[in-house]
Amino acid sequence: MNNEKKRKSILSFHHIISLVLTALMIVAIVYYGSLPVSYDYKVGSIAVGDIYAPRTFTDTYETERRAIIARETAEDIFVKSAAMSEENVNRIKQFFDIAEQVRNDLTKERTTNPQLSSREGANRLSKEVSRSLKKDISSSNLLVFIDLSSTSFPFIRDKTVAMAELLMTEEIGQSDLSNKIQLQISNFKASSPSYSGYADSMYAVLNALIEPNIIYDETASADAKQNAYNAAMNDPVTIDKGARLVETGKKIDDHIYRNLVDLELIRENTFDLVILLRTVLYVAVVTICLMFYLNSELARKTTVETPVFYMLIVTFLVPVAASIYLSELSTLFCITVFFTAVCSTYMDTHNGIILSLFNLFYIWPVHYFDTQVLFVNVIVIIFCAIYAGKTSRVSNNASLILYPTLAAVTASLCYGFLNGATRDEFINGGVYALIGCIASLVAAVGLSPIYELLSNAASPVKLISLSQPGQHLLKRLFMEAPGTYSHSMMVANLADAAAEAIGADSLLCKVASYYHDIGKLNAVLYFTENQADGNNPHDSLTVSDSVKIITSHTEDGVIMAKKEHLPTAIIKIIDEHHGTTVPGYFYHKACEEAKSKGLEAPDINNFRYHGHIPSSRESAVVMIADTTEAAVRSKKITNADAAEELIRKLVRDKIDQDQLMNSGLSFDDIEKIIQAFRHIYEGMFHERIKYPS
Repeated sequence: MNNEKKRKSILSFHHIISLVLTALMIVAIVYYGSLPVSYDYKVGSIAVGDIYAPRTFTDTYETERRAIIARETAEDIFVKSAAMSEENVNRIKQFFDIAEQVRNDLTKERTTNPQLSSREGANRLSKEVSRSLKKDISSSNLLVFIDLSSTSFPFIRDKTVAMAELLMTEEIGQSDLSNKIQLQISNFKASSPSYSGYADSMYAVLNALIEPNIIYDETASADAKQNAYNAAMNDPVTIDKGARLVETGKKIDDHIYRNLVDLELIRENTFDLVILLRTVLYVAVVTICLMFYLNSELARKTTVETPVFYMLIVTFLVPVAASIYLSELSTLFCITVFFTAVCSTYMDTHNGIILSLFNLFYIWPVHYFDTQVLFVNVIVIIFCAIYAGKTSRVSNNASLILYPTLAAVTASLCYGFLNGATRDEFINGGVYALIGCIASLVAAVGLSPIYELLSNAASPVKLISLSQPGQHLLKRLFMEAPGTYSHSMMVANLADAAAEAIGADSLLCKVASYYHDIGKLNAVLYFTENQADGNNPHDSLTVSDSVKIITSHTEDGVIMAKKEHLPTAIIKIIDEHHGTTVPGYFYHKACEEAKSKGLEAPDINNFRYHGHIPSSRESAVVMIADTTEAAVRSKKITNADAAEELIRKLVRDKIDQDQLMNSGLSFDDIEKIIQAFRHIYEGMFHERIKYPS
């Protein structure tokens, strides 16, 4: 028996080749489905029909236009210049130095010429300011500085310089210079009302001599413009899927043409290498993930017959191919659920969900990665897999169709509500989801008989049908071989419990157990469970003849099963339930006869069953259950502890004979099987109340 690290892989060489070829087919299908409709338009062409956006995309033309506008309209950056601020304050100080010099000169000259007026002094001051400071101030505005008393002049000078210094603490541009000066003058009037008569002259000096103290920062301005451009580019204009790009008869301008190019609707030829490379890469990534899954999780738990494998491949391709045409009508045709229903029926819920998601991933590019397609289909896949997966009972077809369909419609409406869909989008989404889901599931259910015929697979429906007591072979067992029938029923109970414990296919184990000994119908009385009167036909046969009859019941069972068209999985279990073991009683008898005659022990290989060792967990479970039931019955054990001890011995014997090496069972599985058997026998061996006669 292999341990868990050596589990048998589902992927043989021909399986891998088949999957690679399937992936190439999917590349071709997805590439073809991903190609948008092409138009032979140029700038200046007239549209002959409306064109709608096949997917949501970024309007690069409009985005770039807005970014350029944002860059060009970004405000220039000006920064405060300390040098200019200092120069302004110095200019005010120089003015008062000049004014003081003129005042002093005028005072000296009046000692010799008392007729000199203040107006003459103001004219001199105006000319000197123009010469020294290159600024023009009218003499009328400077007269007050000539007439100021010797005590007031220093006060006015200090206040004016202080205002200049205070102004230079701020960033002042040309547009707000006058207002800033006026604010300082107003504050001066309010704080020194006795000197408010000098305010206008002070304003005239400040306004004439002070210049803006900010300079243009080229680097910061360039950065600001670039930031404005980047911000606009990072907030692109998007056009939603389904929006009309071109109206019939409208001229194709630069903007429209750019949008058509971005959507790959304008191409020079029908072959697009970029789209092909994107498709190959996408399909390759999904396929690699799929192969990893198939080679690990699925292989450990599920055995897939070759006919079923290829049937599932064909079924896998159907939704992918159909999506090319149905996507043109709506993205909400839930066609993936067709594969989900088939896959979950022939495998299980877990594999149905995972493999259907891979199927959806292959289809998704055809729908331009629409999130609504992903959301709705995932919900439907889960519901469908739950109702179609293998369980202890089979859900009726109405449930399989009804509940996933309701899930599809509900998911579509919820998505529309969350995304603020219009009324028409609500209605269309619900209707297309309803139609697509019903059509897919009806097709899956309707084709199930054909699938069963072509694959001869053990679907739940087929197994439930075969488990009915009215089946031809079961009726024969009950009437012709009641002991074998009773034995088979007990084996079925053991196998069912064990398979449930290890997560194997319990329904297959139970039904296969019903049929595992049908080969005994060809020689009913040669098997002890059917010998009611104590007469044993083997007493009159040689050991070799007895062995031939006993070991042939597996081969006879396979022939009968094929004639009755039983599923391949059951036929394999019939063939493998004894593996290549040896009927110990007859081999021991042959050894005793040889010993009594002084001969060597016979070759043990001549006594082996002609079947194959178990190739699946289900087959191994039936083998162990069959051996256990026969041994416990033969030894007439009535104690659960003794039964467990015997079971462990029997299992160890099977391991030592390499009968479980290809089964995929782990030692943990073996322990769970033993405990499941013990639980069954505890129920059989419990003490019953003794009723009075």
